[in-house]
Amino acid sequence: MIDEITIQRIIDTSRIDEVVSEFVNLKKRGSNYIGLCPFHNEKSPSFSVSPVKGIYKCFGCGKAGNAVNFLMDHDHMLYPDALRWLAKKYNIEIHEKEISVEEIAKRDERESLFVATTFAHEFFTNTIQKTEEGKAVGLAYFHERNFRDDIIKKFELGYSPDKATTFYNHAIKSGYKPEFLLKAGLINKGNFDSFSGRVIFPIHNLSGRVVGFTGRILNKEKSPAKYYNSPESEIFHKGKILFGLYLAKKSIAEKDRCYLVEGNADVVSMHQSGIENCVASSGTALSVDQIALIKRFTKNITLLYDSDPAGIKAAIRGIDLLLEEGMHIKVVLLPEGEDPDSFAQSHSQAELFEFLNKEEKDFFAFKTTVLLKDAGKDPVKRSEVLNDIVKSLALIPDNILRSLYIKDCSRLLKIEEQLLHSEVAKRIIGKRTEYSSNVRPSDIIGNSPETPKISSIIDDFYAEEQEFEILRLIFLYGNRVIYKEKQEDDEIEQTVVKYVIQELVNDELELKNLVNHRIFEIFCEQLKSYGYIEPKELIYHTDDVIQELAADRLNTPYYRAQIKGQSDLLSKYYKRIGILVKTEDAKLKDSLPRVIIRYKIKILELVNKDIIDKLSMAQEVNASQEIIDDLLLQHNENRKILQEMYSIYGQVVR
Repeated sequence: MIDEITIQRIIDTSRIDEVVSEFVNLKKRGSNYIGLCPFHNEKSPSFSVSPVKGIYKCFGCGKAGNAVNFLMDHDHMLYPDALRWLAKKYNIEIHEKEISVEEIAKRDERESLFVATTFAHEFFTNTIQKTEEGKAVGLAYFHERNFRDDIIKKFELGYSPDKATTFYNHAIKSGYKPEFLLKAGLINKGNFDSFSGRVIFPIHNLSGRVVGFTGRILNKEKSPAKYYNSPESEIFHKGKILFGLYLAKKSIAEKDRCYLVEGNADVVSMHQSGIENCVASSGTALSVDQIALIKRFTKNITLLYDSDPAGIKAAIRGIDLLLEEGMHIKVVLLPEGEDPDSFAQSHSQAELFEFLNKEEKDFFAFKTTVLLKDAGKDPVKRSEVLNDIVKSLALIPDNILRSLYIKDCSRLLKIEEQLLHSEVAKRIIGKRTEYSSNVRPSDIIGNSPETPKISSIIDDFYAEEQEFEILRLIFLYGNRVIYKEKQEDDEIEQTVVKYVIQELVNDELELKNLVNHRIFEIFCEQLKSYGYIEPKELIYHTDDVIQELAADRLNTPYYRAQIKGQSDLLSKYYKRIGILVKTEDAKLKDSLPRVIIRYKIKILELVNKDIIDKLSMAQEVNASQEIIDDLLLQHNENRKILQEMYSIYGQVVR
């Protein structure tokens, strides 16, 4: 592991303009540099680099961060690899920090497994390319599958000899310990080769290291298992790996789309046909970790499936997780009797591209059409279809995208759009609270204090825009003194960040957005350690989401800079003619309390709306009068607090 002192030295030495200029043609503009964004296609430069702040920001696609972020985003490097790249550029020697005995043992085991799998990988590829058995059996099999030699080498396909101990004997002779061969799944407890008599598909992690293998048996009489996969280990977790992603990631990022198939051979054939942005789940249901891997390069995913009933069911089953993760999903059903491998093999590249573009269907259109076809005119089945569609729609996290899908589904289902909106809203609300006639009042409204604090009724509501504004002011003016107050014999300076903390603590509130919440915690930790906050530290945080958000808050868009320049000129003019114009930082003493009050008002307004929705739902399901009365009581209490807040803010309650 790279020690913290070296990491800080790398970060301090690195110049963002020097790093970015190796990949982007930059031009000087004022104290910054501008150029065409490397992350999206554009004709006019919107990519800004600030050497003073040590950050970059694209005002077109929103990408932002420091030198480490840039390398991670541009070349898809891992954090340690980006640090090593910078260390090499600036001739900084990297020192490993001392770690515990347990950490050393775990690291050594991982490295030993990597060494073992690398050795096995070289053995399998050498066998297929350089031995008589490998050529006659393994290479011949791939040629029968119409795999070209360049594709076989690209995917580093291999073969394990049919004799049960050939690999084991070679590994022991080469000095490898049986315990690591066993842990890597290369041999079994009887010291027999796990992959004997199989063609080999190596599985790479995102950085290109071989972590495991899939072996296909060629002698069907020898083993009942057609495929054998490496077992779970310190370096191989099937639910965190996608076959072909290492080779496909660049194409996925460039084309902003990922094709997902089921089998390894499907991926090989698709690449051979020119579809290089293709990966395989290797026969398993997609996990959150696998979806996260794809999301690093694109949010657009197209699923390729067989057209038989099982293929259609597979296309619908398991999609919910993709929806919850915010992926944009399309589906392609292949002609009857075809799979991605056979279809790619039997069609030219042009035909394959044309078919995919023509047959690609939006998931909701596909799902609605398939389910309605099965339901026919049966009203009960059609009602079940509606519920199924509503369930999937409710999972979409993006409000705008969900609304667009609702519009399309209402047309396909031939029902009113507003009705569909209502059903989806009920489903979303239902995730928080289940209503029935035997629900206790405390399950819905909790305890009903006579004078509730805001925190006692906000539940999981949060005011996103107001949270954004609070953090923006902290980032820009956190250490600014807004007033001084006397406590006994001391004069205490009240800064922006201290005021915000005090206001939130008094009402037992906290920022609900997880990223905002973590950033606020960091500011509190800084305040406790330093006595002030240091927002620039966040652009070097290990969490890339926090880095990007910090860079975004600290950077001022070019067009705003223009406006500010005009504003400065006007301010000078007004000052010359005797008119005083207050800037934002000069008005903090008045504006900051209003921002905090507006934040509290927004939360209470959201709570109020939710209570009304709950009342409506409680009446629909004939909930007890006790539940309805308790909801009305909470509504009245909430309104009282809102009236006070509106009064302070200067608004009138409608």
